[in-house]
Amino acid sequence: MHAAYLVQMLDTALNMVGPDIELLTEIMLELGAKHVRYGVKADMFPVMGEAIIIALRSSLKDGFTEPVEEAWKETFDALSTDMIKGMAGAR
Repeated sequence: MHAAYLVQMLDTALNMVGPDIELLTEIMLELGAKHVRYGVKADMFPVMGEAIIIALRSSLKDGFTEPVEEAWKETFDALSTDMIKGMAGAR
């Protein structure tokens, strides 16, 4: 269930990059604050990021080029940074 929600969240976030970046930032901050209640810790994000990279590499195979990997890492880093800020503000 959470995996499906994560994929949906990533899809929504990617569609908001650019014209709706301020709204996306606000959403990620709120999502981070919400995750405090679930017991999520900041040090869990790198593990999740690596799991996403592994899943994408497995799914995309030859389509998972170095530029694609770097773009995903940069995107996940930006999203998780905002969530971690939201978590810190909720404590």
